[in-house]
Amino acid sequence: MTMWTGIVLIVFLSLLFGYLGKRARYRLGDVRITDRLGKQDMIIKELQERIANLEAIVIEEEKRRPFKDL
Repeated sequence: MTMWTGIVLIVFLSLLFGYLGKRARYRLGDVRITDRLGKQDMIIKELQERIANLEAIVIEEEKRRPFKDL
């Protein structure tokens, strides 16, 4: 194997591993984004439940308000 063949082989392997590393990071990035969106969906649902509970409390308080004046 000549020196140039060795250099070409090293460059080729370097490019191959660079491509594979970039591809792996891209796939991991997709997983991170999906996880982040899943967590955001859970937080949104929890906040919606809290808002519904607060709305129910406000409605109950409004129903009791006329009786508080007596």
